[in-house]
Amino acid sequence: MTQGATFPDTAAEASDPLLVGHKFARQAQLRAAGHRVPEFVCLPVSAFDRMRESAAADFPELAPDSGPDELAHWSKLATDAVLRAGAPEGLAAELLREFDRLAGETGTVAVRSCAVPAADDEEGGEDSADDPFAGLGRSFLAVGREELLQRVVECWASAFTAEGVLYRATRGGDPTVTRMAVGLQRLVPAARSFVAFSRDPRGPHAGEQSLVAAAYGLGEGVVQEQADVDHFSVHRSTGAVESQLVHKKRRVVPDTVGGTTVDEVPDALADRPVLDDATARRVAELAVSLEEHFGLPQDIEGAITEDGEIHLVQARPAAIAAATAASAAGASGSVARELHWSNGNISESFAGFTSTLTYSVACELYAVGFEELYRRMGVSEQTLRRHRYELRRMIGYLDGRVYMRLESWYRLHSQMRAFASIKRQWEKAVVTVGSSVTVEAPGRLKRLAMRAREIPAAGARRAMAPVRMRRFFGWWDERRDALPDPRTQSAGEIVEDYRELWADVALRWGGTLVTNSHVIAELDLAERLMKRWAPQADRGALNGMLCDGPVNRSVLALRSLLTVAEAVAAHPEANESVRGGKDSAEVWSRLADGAFGTELADLAQAHVKRYGDRGLHDLKFESTVVANAPHLLIDQLRPLISIGRTVENSIEEERRARQEAEDELRAHIADPARRAALRVLFWSLRRNLLIRENARFCRTELFGASRRMVNALAQHLVDAGQLDDVSEVYDLTIEEVLGAYEGGRAGGELRELARVRAATRQKATERADPPNVFATDADVPLSVALASAGTNRGATASTLTGLASSGGVVRGRARVVTDPDIDPESCRGKILVARETDPGWLVLMLVAKGLVAERGTVLSHMAITGRIFGVPTVVAVRGVVDSVPDGAWIEVDGDRGTITVLDEPEPNAEPEPEAAVSDAVSDAEPGAVDAS
Repeated sequence: MTQGATFPDTAAEASDPLLVGHKFARQAQLRAAGHRVPEFVCLPVSAFDRMRESAAADFPELAPDSGPDELAHWSKLATDAVLRAGAPEGLAAELLREFDRLAGETGTVAVRSCAVPAADDEEGGEDSADDPFAGLGRSFLAVGREELLQRVVECWASAFTAEGVLYRATRGGDPTVTRMAVGLQRLVPAARSFVAFSRDPRGPHAGEQSLVAAAYGLGEGVVQEQADVDHFSVHRSTGAVESQLVHKKRRVVPDTVGGTTVDEVPDALADRPVLDDATARRVAELAVSLEEHFGLPQDIEGAITEDGEIHLVQARPAAIAAATAASAAGASGSVARELHWSNGNISESFAGFTSTLTYSVACELYAVGFEELYRRMGVSEQTLRRHRYELRRMIGYLDGRVYMRLESWYRLHSQMRAFASIKRQWEKAVVTVGSSVTVEAPGRLKRLAMRAREIPAAGARRAMAPVRMRRFFGWWDERRDALPDPRTQSAGEIVEDYRELWADVALRWGGTLVTNSHVIAELDLAERLMKRWAPQADRGALNGMLCDGPVNRSVLALRSLLTVAEAVAAHPEANESVRGGKDSAEVWSRLADGAFGTELADLAQAHVKRYGDRGLHDLKFESTVVANAPHLLIDQLRPLISIGRTVENSIEEERRARQEAEDELRAHIADPARRAALRVLFWSLRRNLLIRENARFCRTELFGASRRMVNALAQHLVDAGQLDDVSEVYDLTIEEVLGAYEGGRAGGELRELARVRAATRQKATERADPPNVFATDADVPLSVALASAGTNRGATASTLTGLASSGGVVRGRARVVTDPDIDPESCRGKILVARETDPGWLVLMLVAKGLVAERGTVLSHMAITGRIFGVPTVVAVRGVVDSVPDGAWIEVDGDRGTITVLDEPEPNAEPEPEAAVSDAVSDAEPGAVDAS
């Protein structure tokens, strides 16, 4: 401050916690960043110091190691000393001048206090990250001119409240050296007030939801529990709001004689929610945005005026549950007490139990793919070398299930300049259920510098992405077609081909992941613009705008399958053989040999050759796909022929949904410029979805080619007496298989190793899956920690909420499926309920009349399939598999995102239609956002 000035006179001083405390420094930063923080000035700690000097003779001494009684007595003496000292001479005129400037219409201000850290402890102090405890100092609302000086002195005196003195002594601090800054703030005429936590402070749901507590009147009613309070839990990923409402009788309002008073809530408001869902989401989004700004979970206070504007009054690091706090420390670089795990959308690729072999190959793909991604996103080679160990532990193998190790993902992703701007969207699209892991955010200047470098780099990546990906797809098609049939090769040749293939993958695969960041950012922008410009439009409008785009490889595979089904249906003898329930292997043999004509045989064999790697769990080496067992094609054709699905049907569904979405935009958005902007955004999103889906199909082909190589190697090992059966290879890692020929593995017989793991596998498959998101003690072996992690099993619920993904309402019997290797006919005309799906579930989804999944986003396999065929679909329904009994009579509302367990229908009730009209279709075949 300049000499003689009482209040800070520069932005740097106003945001210096050593002068004004963390509370006011943070408010100054937020006002400068454009947040709606009521105007304020801060009386810095130097004024408190002058007061303390003037009262030095009256301050009592405190003996070392004083107990609670001695501390309480000293507190009273110190408080009295401050109140006697009063305000230093000359301060009154400056305070009253600032009061007159801030008081405005109400004629009053808020006077707040904040403890200031010692000069050598900038990170400490009240409302700091190290000491987020709120309420140590006093605050006063609706303070008039006559009582201003007294309230300022009372704020100073609150530095020595009995509670504060005991708290600081308990934490090992010296309560006698506490110093206090005081702020004068314009009082917002609040109709409603709230306290919100960016992460639920109660612990178990911290990573998944925000918590908002709101009451009518001033915020003092919420903070000091003088008003009746409604609570709103807002899911961080889906935006779903769960309300806990009370009958409201009390609120806090300004008193006519100054200060505040408790008043009655008008009868018309007593049973009305303090916040509607949209406002609760706005408040939660504000809290989450401040968490992203500061890099720590936040506890915020605010006011809502009659016009609906939200004013931010305070923001501080949240005092959250220990598990969440530990994870935040672990993510910022200190030793973590807990590790956090999520199967998020990774379960769509590796659902349920996964073999040792598949896990080991998946580890390799994640390591080499993401290393190249980070390189392309501007991460330096030095940084990559420093974090390379994290690449090898991005995914964990937990009791035979694949989970994301969240600490590694956050640490790695935070090295990208672009991650700060898409972190929240990435969590929503990939982690899907939230996370209690927090990363340390860079400072404001560093963040601005990163953004300045990232904006042109991101623009260049977006502009070049289509060109680069066309080159990649051309390279991959040529590389794939050049691979020899491993059944004709020696073991040594297979090993060399495998190594060379994956060396090429390491150089190029990262490019396929770049587009995911574009998809995540564009989808989030589209959702926000639709909410802002067309709040009355339903979810189907957004889903429909993703339709009728360029045809990707996954859709081509689907249409190829439908074309074969149409051709078989049109051939009477072939139709009878396929639908007649005969042995699939026998029917395939006749079909392939031309018993039903060479044209049909060529069509079927061409499909197997080009698209045979796509199937149930096609990224798992232990899975059997059509390419390895062509007779499985017959099992896929049977239900498709029965329900009469055709290529033309799917094309018409997409066109209809797109046209309905266009009509919805015109009906709800009058401004043609806004409609044009949205159309450009959706065009770009459809283009990036095309690239992403094509890349996912290439990944299926990569695993298909690798599977054929490993199966051929397994046969060589059987022939050499190293294994007893080809299937034993799935209980070995890829390095153990290759090392058998390269000399890169430790001693011991492969068959014995496979036998031990097979016994372990058998026991693991009998245990329930761990929860979708959970934490384990980092100091305890995982096998021990998992025993106390719990499972996904839950209680039956009548109504569940998820993410609306394809419109329409349908009722029917639930078909709960945890293993897709079932007869598709068992799903005909029923509502398919699953934990997650992959493209191999396609036939089951095609015969169902409603689709529900525990996991997923609007871009996951099930969501997109539902839109393609106009089937009501809801994803991200937490616990639905264990909450809805198989065979229950349920209703799926694809517009509202709800699943309701109904009473049994009357015996003579009108039967439900076999299909329901949908509001949304998509251009892409099932495919989830990759975990990138």
